[in-house]
Amino acid sequence: MIYLRSKMIVAPALLLLAVVLFFPSLSSSQEKAEAQKIYADVAGTYEFSFEGQSLILIFFVKDGLLYGKEQMDPEDVEIKPLDLERLKFEATVQSNGRYYEIGFIRDEGGKVNKCHLSTEGMELDGARVN
Repeated sequence: MIYLRSKMIVAPALLLLAVVLFFPSLSSSQEKAEAQKIYADVAGTYEFSFEGQSLILIFFVKDGLLYGKEQMDPEDVEIKPLDLERLKFEATVQSNGRYYEIGFIRDEGGKVNKCHLSTEGMELDGARVN
């Protein structure tokens, strides 16, 4: 009788495990959709001024991921979310190993219009130009 009860417990547990492993959860799909919307919101061109010079960064979505690059640089850098809700991201440029924290700011109408970069103690604020 004890053997029969253990079989009765194991079968539903295995079914539950199979469902969790092989079928994506609704919340995961919702999170991906929310991430895609945020990526689309922040995608654009931003201009930064530093010591009299202008730096243009372009953020874009490719294959469902957010990327960024300098205007004339061929290297696409993946921008990874730190806190999507607060529009906080991070990136490491492979060619020089430099790590960046990136934040985007919405205006009163909800449109993303500013970008803030932090790297190695330097802080830069940029404005969206498109």
